[in-house]
Amino acid sequence: MDVTTSTVVTEGVTLDPTGSSTFEFSDYTQRVIVATMFLVIALLGIFGNTLVILAVLLSNKVRTATNAFVVNLSVADFLTCVVIPWNAVALLGREGLPVGVWVCSITAVVQRVTAGCSVFSLVAIALNRLLLITRHATTYYKVYSTPKKIILWLVLIWLVPLFISLAVPTFISTIEFTYVEKYHICMSSHSQAGSRTYSIIVAGILYPILLIISIVCYVLIWRHLKRHSKRMATVHQEASHFTPSSILTTSTVTIPLAHISSDDRIQSPASPSSVPAINSQVTRRQNDITKNMFYVVCAFMLCITPYAVVVMCGDSPARPYLLAWFFANSCVNPMIYATKHRDFKTIFGCILRRQWADIPEPSKFMRFMQQNKCCGTTEDSQVH
Repeated sequence: MDVTTSTVVTEGVTLDPTGSSTFEFSDYTQRVIVATMFLVIALLGIFGNTLVILAVLLSNKVRTATNAFVVNLSVADFLTCVVIPWNAVALLGREGLPVGVWVCSITAVVQRVTAGCSVFSLVAIALNRLLLITRHATTYYKVYSTPKKIILWLVLIWLVPLFISLAVPTFISTIEFTYVEKYHICMSSHSQAGSRTYSIIVAGILYPILLIISIVCYVLIWRHLKRHSKRMATVHQEASHFTPSSILTTSTVTIPLAHISSDDRIQSPASPSSVPAINSQVTRRQNDITKNMFYVVCAFMLCITPYAVVVMCGDSPARPYLLAWFFANSCVNPMIYATKHRDFKTIFGCILRRQWADIPEPSKFMRFMQQNKCCGTTEDSQVH
């Protein structure tokens, strides 16, 4: 006897009544909503990450080892935001993908690699802050002493995600980067055998391990700063009982100024009696920068984790929305820098107001642009 089956549409998702996992994100209204989310995120991300890259390009004030990884993170986020509008194009196509499949393939590859680069950049930032704050200067400079070593770190941050995201799946033939019809989105297709295992390893094991490493680094930093603050409070109380001359001969406090990056620099103390205050200033500055980086990790975790969970669970009608939330991380970081990071905030303001001469510690590139009147001169800034 013939049995006729038909599909039904429930809340915008086409389901198979036989109970199979096959479905399609078919409701056009919902697709428009998700496409709009993609476009808004792309615009905000391109604008914000361009500001971050420009800030480091124009000012030596923010050219530090830590910010090298911050810029690398911004470059990854910028590339993500450049390609995700193609997801909106795919979602808005009423009769399938309106562009070539190769466009979707490139989009999916870039999304996967830049996401991995973001994770490893955050781990590198956490390790950088940990060594900078809790270890001796010689240990820090063994790792970050020259531009060549920093470049090597950056190259590895890109090569490892490339290997994990492209080389491994290609070698074991588990994933195809293409247009996925059931979601109408450019992403990886897990149609091959073993793809579920690969997804569980990446989303359920590798991602949590890297996240835990970052969090542990910030916990260790917090403990170190807390102990240091207590020591400095004791030193400050003891110093209040001595004259400046006695502090000169009795104080055992050292300030590792050579260990402080240009992002954390302070003025040399005018007198020995100001040593405790200077150390307190250094501690507060290091604390503020570390908090900012921890906020970035928290934002990343909040945006990425829901999508990682749904990837491990398999197909879900919520996946397109969670993918958009995943990409929201690419536009959040510049907002954190603009509101929490003193130097980035200042430089962003100068760029947006076109007050080029007010940019602190202008770089050679900035001075070259000013000399060629591409960004105005000091006199122009004063006039306006």
